[in-house]
Amino acid sequence: MLLLGLSSGHKLGLALVGAIFVGFSLVVSMLLPRWQPQFPGRGLRVFVALCVLLFVGMLAAVVIFAKESKSEAARSEQKSTSATTTTIVVPTTTSTTGTTSTPAVEQVKVSESEWKVTLPATSLSAGKYTFDVSNQGKLTHNLTIKGPGVSEKTADLASGESAKLTVDLKPGTYDFYCAIPGHKQAGMDQKVTVS
Repeated sequence: MLLLGLSSGHKLGLALVGAIFVGFSLVVSMLLPRWQPQFPGRGLRVFVALCVLLFVGMLAAVVIFAKESKSEAARSEQKSTSATTTTIVVPTTTSTTGTTSTPAVEQVKVSESEWKVTLPATSLSAGKYTFDVSNQGKLTHNLTIKGPGVSEKTADLASGESAKLTVDLKPGTYDFYCAIPGHKQAGMDQKVTVS
C-alpha cells in the first residue's frame, strides 16, 4: 500500500532494483543448478559476496526511494503547525420566547491524505458538528471519531470522494483517525480537545 503513495520516479527506481534482485534469485536458484550441478562450488565466496551486495543494494534503494522529498516534508510540516492554533466557537441561536436555546450545527472541513488527518483546529467548543471529510490522497481512507460518548465513522472513501459525519461533541479528548489497517499507525491520527 505504501508503494501507491510514492511518486512515479520512486516507483520506477524501486521496481528496477526489485526486478534485478528477483531476476538474480531466479537465475541462481533454478537455471544455474541445471547447467552446473556443482554450483556454486569453488566460487562460493564470490557468490556469497554478490548476494550480500544485492541485498544491501535493495535496502539502500528502499531507503533512498521511499524517503519523502524535502519540499513535501516542509509542506506537511507547515500544514500541521498551522492547524494547531485555531479554536472554533459554536454559535447558539435563541428562540423568540427566550426560554430555550438550540445550538447551531457547526460545519468543519476535514481533509485526509497519506499519512495525515488535517482539521482547521485541534481545539473545539462543545456542541454539534458536521464534519465534511474529503479524501485528497491516493489511497482509500475513512474518518473515525472516538471519545466521550462518541464512536462514529464514515464509509471508506476512495481518492477524491467525500462524506459528511455529524456528531455531538461533549467536553473531553477525541481521537480523529483513519481506521483502515496500518493508517493510524502511519500517522493518520489527530487528537482534538473539546471544552
